Amino acid sequence: MLLTERVASAADLPADEFERRTFQAYGALADRLAQSPLRHPVRFWNHVPFITDPAEVGRDNYMVFNAGRFRAFADWFGGTARFARDVATASAIGHWGRDLVIHCLATDAPGVAVNNPRQVAPYHYSQRFGPLPPCFARATQLVTPRGMLLVGGTASVRGEDSMHQDDLASQLAETFLNLSALVGAAARRQRMSTTAELLGAFRELRVYYPNRGDAKQIESAVFGTFPALRRLETLHADLCRTELLVEIEGFADLRALTS
Repeated sequence: MLLTERVASAADLPADEFERRTFQAYGALADRLAQSPLRHPVRFWNHVPFITDPAEVGRDNYMVFNAGRFRAFADWFGGTARFARDVATASAIGHWGRDLVIHCLATDAPGVAVNNPRQVAPYHYSQRFGPLPPCFARATQLVTPRGMLLVGGTASVRGEDSMHQDDLASQLAETFLNLSALVGAAARRQRMSTTAELLGAFRELRVYYPNRGDAKQIESAVFGTFPALRRLETLHADLCRTELLVEIEGFADLRALTS
């Protein structure tokens, strides 16, 4: 089941109101899911207007959104202790409209949160990234269909730091390492499979990039790296950090690693 909540004209709201309305939008999703047999969120897509524009002194629009989302999940799960187990994977992408749009994919069984051993969990980020951090799992492993791994927005981040500023080829390579690490973590095969074998589990990818001129280089790198890819979507969009040049999400079939 796919649910959507929209905050109209979010780009025009004062920061505190944008944060409050984000909190309310996530609360509305929680209420709707509670009334459905498909009550377990496994994936979120967040479309944040003018994502890196300043919202107030010390906070951009993404930081304001993150504060509302963090507070909503703390309310949803009764605190922060369950974040590592229960928070679903997500992407947050900028766009040039006025509304905040949140899509939530839900199923009848909870997924299993997967985090990346190469990265700090987003909800543990330092305050360099805002007073309240991003709140999502790096990936969600589904119980049914068994073996499917939903991977959220993944970029050239190691620990919590952006890597390889102004170097698209190196950012792509770092992103591919992060994607392979997630598959390895989910399948518990980090030490038994090569990066190429782990990336071979991916079946569909979506790539976001802020610079239109980078599209051909990105597509060539992706097709040359993911041998079993069945579908690739590319989308011109702003990313949550201005120094990032590419972000990739998608799904992998972990059963491919046992064949």
